[in-house]
Amino acid sequence: MRLRILPVAAAALLAGCALDVSNPNAATEEAVLTSAAGARAAAVGLQGRFGNALEHAIWVPGLIANELGTLTNSQSQQREFQRFPTTSLNTPIQTVNADLLAFWSRQYAVVRAADDVLGAADRVTLAPGTKSGITALARTLKAASFWTLAEAWQQIVLEPAAESPTFVDRAAALARALELLAQARADLAAQAPSTEFTSQVLLPGFDLPNTIRAYQARVALAAGQYEQALTFANEVPTTATSEYRFSTVDPNPVWATFTSNRYFSALATLRTTAEAGDARVARLLGTTAIDSLGGARTLPLLVYRNPGDAYPLFTQDELTLVRAEAHARLNRLPQAIVEVNRVRTAAGLPARTAAELSTQQAVLDEILRQRRLSLLLTGQAWADLRRFGRTAEARVAWLPYPEQERASNPGTPGNP
Repeated sequence: MRLRILPVAAAALLAGCALDVSNPNAATEEAVLTSAAGARAAAVGLQGRFGNALEHAIWVPGLIANELGTLTNSQSQQREFQRFPTTSLNTPIQTVNADLLAFWSRQYAVVRAADDVLGAADRVTLAPGTKSGITALARTLKAASFWTLAEAWQQIVLEPAAESPTFVDRAAALARALELLAQARADLAAQAPSTEFTSQVLLPGFDLPNTIRAYQARVALAAGQYEQALTFANEVPTTATSEYRFSTVDPNPVWATFTSNRYFSALATLRTTAEAGDARVARLLGTTAIDSLGGARTLPLLVYRNPGDAYPLFTQDELTLVRAEAHARLNRLPQAIVEVNRVRTAAGLPARTAAELSTQQAVLDEILRQRRLSLLLTGQAWADLRRFGRTAEARVAWLPYPEQERASNPGTPGNP
């Protein structure tokens, strides 16, 4: 578990949407967020919360979408998210599942921390470029959490600090995420980030402007705004990279889950269904089967083998496949084929011809195949199945709401 978290607002990770369980050992919000130094430190801590939230945002969708299988070290509540070949093992995901609650609450911990940072930026005096960087960062990570939540629960809360939080549907959640990302861009356009922000606040390797653009492309695609998704994807330079970096003293929680604790590994079908010669298979997957559960054969993952391995905030493959999908959904098949062939060529595969991909459905099927390997362990496979109309292949269509959320918020969908 990633613990580099500032005690801002004394919020507990495993609380409901109110996230207001007090911690007598933590500094109060007033003490931390009423000085420039406190605001800068809170923005660093916000990034820590975001890093801490990556773990469940990757493995829960991975199990549900059949990227991953549970190993013998896994916990019983983790197995509830997997679709086993043995039908009798597919018990319902319980509302009291601790990992269900952790997935939900860690995303809202990011949202609440982002709100704290935005509030502090308005209250204290910061250098203009430091303020613009901090507010853009907070809005970007808040938007990322809303996207993550909206791809897992049918309705989510946008104002968790409200006295009676209300739930909105996925369309409204994605619209809010896009609004936040647009505001983040406007912040940076109005005032370029200062050296103080880029050297003392923003984590190394984090390309904030291009991450914003890439996230705009991702969320616009999810929202069905295909022209906008194309525009945003095209704005990211082809040489741009952005990543969330870790170290041996501040380890990657994804490494801890997959390599150190050995809870999950890749389903062997990722290799057996791949095309011969696909370079991604050799880079991502081993060949020796691992003991797993319920008849689901798994193979070793060759990524996140070290505690300091970075997590990519976006990749060029993702942006290329966003362009391919946007063109395909707008029925611009020649343009879509050009884009999908960029990914195939980079993976060592021969280009597809127009004759091979002669229909819109054939092009979309090819794009989904390429996303499966190119975006492995990015938390997007389940959202992909939904967007491509293949939710029946997933463990569930949506997650249930944690029992603690039901108890603390009478407006939770499904409450009696």
